[in-house]
Amino acid sequence: MKNVNGHEIIQLFEEWAPKKLAMDGDPIGLHIGQLNRPVEKVLITLDVNEAVVDEAIELGATLIIAHHPPLFRPAKHIWTDTPQGRMIEKCIKHDLSVYAAHTNLDIAIGGVNDLLAEKLELTELKIIEQTSVQGDQEYGLGRVGRLTSPMSLEQFARFVKKKLDVPAVRIVGDKERLIQKVGVLGGDGNKYIYAAKRAGADVLVTGDMYYHVAQDAEAIDLSIVDPGHNVEKVMIQGVADYMTAKCEDRKYKVIFLQSKLTTEPFTFL
Repeated sequence: MKNVNGHEIIQLFEEWAPKKLAMDGDPIGLHIGQLNRPVEKVLITLDVNEAVVDEAIELGATLIIAHHPPLFRPAKHIWTDTPQGRMIEKCIKHDLSVYAAHTNLDIAIGGVNDLLAEKLELTELKIIEQTSVQGDQEYGLGRVGRLTSPMSLEQFARFVKKKLDVPAVRIVGDKERLIQKVGVLGGDGNKYIYAAKRAGADVLVTGDMYYHVAQDAEAIDLSIVDPGHNVEKVMIQGVADYMTAKCEDRKYKVIFLQSKLTTEPFTFL
């Protein structure tokens, strides 16, 4: 087995989810630390907060690969008596590097949206919103596909709740409506209701739906199932499985750990 550093791990990861796939302005890449140190353990997580950093330190990880960038907006200062400041300070003190793959992982083939579509057992997948074409390959946000058999919107909402492991969902539309073609877009899908409708979706599964956007979806006869933003946690196992297989092929001596912490901020009563 070959000892590796962070550069080699991230180079392999970016063969799957290259930075060029990301949406303009998305702050992806290395956020904290450096990649030229040896790495034996990598922690995969949806979000990075102080508790996740503590988890990584306890497990002996020296690299975190996250979906959501921990420094989404430029920091004007780092005060180490704030939650973000303590998180950054702990990373630096423990030589823990943090790398974020956001919309590039959403868009990548086999990435977040394909993982969600797989969970929902969708077939005949197509992209909802094309973002680029590279060679013969089309890339884009969201997926639309078919259920193996139709079900009512209410039945489908319960199916989503179970398959995506969430405590509750919000729905827009007639509960008796028959659902066959499903759009899915991880995270905040408010901008993509019209694209989903054009793609032929009966329903869009996406998070953070705004009140007025929900009304717009209702007006164009697009049902909505909103399971929340946290369903992107599907990437934790997806990335760990993918990178474990690729590193075993290369005979890289590295272990990919899955964060066991929930970063869902909402409690449902």
